[in-house]
Amino acid sequence: MKVLVSACVFGYPVRWNSSSRKDESLKLWAKKVGIELVPVCPEDELFGTPRKPIRLEQIKDTEIIVGHMGGKDVYRTLMDKCFEIYKRDNDVVGFIGISGSPSCGISVGVKGRGSTMKAPMHLQSPVPTVEISSLRSEKNREIFLKRIKKHKEARSWTTMFTSV
Repeated sequence: MKVLVSACVFGYPVRWNSSSRKDESLKLWAKKVGIELVPVCPEDELFGTPRKPIRLEQIKDTEIIVGHMGGKDVYRTLMDKCFEIYKRDNDVVGFIGISGSPSCGISVGVKGRGSTMKAPMHLQSPVPTVEISSLRSEKNREIFLKRIKKHKEARSWTTMFTSV
């Protein structure tokens, strides 16, 4: 089973400041349960590393979200890249992101919104998603594992009836 994972969690230095958030225990767990981790970073693919940080903001009196990076709005581009990643890696059964990331976080702060929102890798996802912080406990790892196995099984049934 293939699962996308934020490249910084995998250990690649792709955060805006060229650092990582490597989680070796995730790699050990994935190997133990038969998950192949596939590192991705939409921001690095688009803008390289290092880069200016992206800050999400809601435009006043609207529902429109923008992603400021050095005075430029990159939110739509980021959304498109996340969609492209899922299309490219269409055989994955899950995604593991990281808290606070403007592309990979489940609950990302948005200036002017008064609440958080899902970042594009979660918004665009056709597969179960989770943040690495939720996978610190064995119980939550088992829950995620069940979710991705169920997704894989459902996909197999769908494929069986739609293949010609």
